Amino acid sequence: MTQDSFNDRRRRLLAFGLAAGLLAAPLTLSADARQAAPAARKPAAPAQAKPPAAGPAKDARPWTVRMSKEAPHTFTVKAKEARLSEIAGELSKLLKVPVTISPLLDKQRVTVDFSGMNLEGALRLLAPQAYVDYVAGGGEPQAHALAVYLQAVNEKPPALTATVRGNSEAILIEGDTEEGVEDPDKKKEEEEPLKVTFAQNQLSVRARKQPLTVVLFKIASEIGVPFELRWESPEVIDVEFDNYSVEQAARSLSPGVQLYYRLDLQTFGVQPLRLALVSPTRAGS
Repeated sequence: MTQDSFNDRRRRLLAFGLAAGLLAAPLTLSADARQAAPAARKPAAPAQAKPPAAGPAKDARPWTVRMSKEAPHTFTVKAKEARLSEIAGELSKLLKVPVTISPLLDKQRVTVDFSGMNLEGALRLLAPQAYVDYVAGGGEPQAHALAVYLQAVNEKPPALTATVRGNSEAILIEGDTEEGVEDPDKKKEEEEPLKVTFAQNQLSVRARKQPLTVVLFKIASEIGVPFELRWESPEVIDVEFDNYSVEQAARSLSPGVQLYYRLDLQTFGVQPLRLALVSPTRAGS
């Protein structure tokens, strides 16, 4: 081997060794080099759908029931395929009286939309048959509902004592306890001052200086209802009227007179339930 060939081979071995050393050594970059180097890219996060913008809260109930603040109250009802039992429950809260639904109507759904309707008109739009038990008189200008009944057509009406029950019933004893024979003309004159007739739901009364309790007992007997004496009034009345409704008659006699009755909203027939006399201090309370 010539000297030139040996030197050339030696230079190749040195160059190869230097290259191998560079490849084996760890790579260290200067600060400038690191800044110049492109940053490693992280995998992009999956895109997420944005939540919908919050809108105004909506009432999930398919109905609304409102009652006017001033008496006589009116009602506004909007309902779409709503359960009648839920509407009846809201009416009960507003009226503060029980509203009873028959089993046939318990799951009935209604669609109505009305406003400014009185109670009786509203009930007629909600159920095929409705009854309302009222108390009138007692110094109050308007009759006050005590209970509401909603039923299907041809169902048996609720019992007359379902809501209106009395604790006592007055018993009037009539007659003269004095001995002796009286003049028939005088007896007739004494009987005539009180006359009560009831026909075709119209009441006529003639009372000439008669005790209020006696007149009320006579009226209750004629219309076929109990008379509840809650206060023994010393009042003596002198009245006469013809063909009054029972409610009108009760209001015309004395502020302490209360009439309980049921109104059939299908026929608008009035069924008297009870007549009562309360103390003037309780009248209007």
